[in-house]
Amino acid sequence: MSDDRAEIQDLNSRYAIAFDERRLDESAGCWTEDGILDETEGGFGLFEGRDAIRTFFRDTLMANSTHVVHVMFNHLITRIDGDHAEGSVHCLTEIIKTDGGYARAHVKYDDRYARAGGEWKFAARVVTSAFPAQGMPN
Repeated sequence: MSDDRAEIQDLNSRYAIAFDERRLDESAGCWTEDGILDETEGGFGLFEGRDAIRTFFRDTLMANSTHVVHVMFNHLITRIDGDHAEGSVHCLTEIIKTDGGYARAHVKYDDRYARAGGEWKFAARVVTSAFPAQGMPN
């Protein structure tokens, strides 16, 4: 079980690093094929399936930024049961937008994880604000 915890924590780091380095397929590949990304609180919407998540990353988040950095912290895994787990992690994201603007957001990710093909992936991630955003859409 301790290996599962480390692998799930590594999943969060793999996602953040791949996204920040603009490795689109690798960052979207951190989700299961039928994974869900819920960004409704931030005004972006609900994305169901890896392809929809990949398109959102490419056409919205990456298309509107030149630099992004995710700083993941306070990762808490609350349940591991076989090939399924739950947890949360906080993230401070800093963004330089394509128009030269700057945005900063502190969010909390509430996650469900699933082991697929021997590797932990996000089954569902709900993004909520943990602190007032700076320079982000309302």
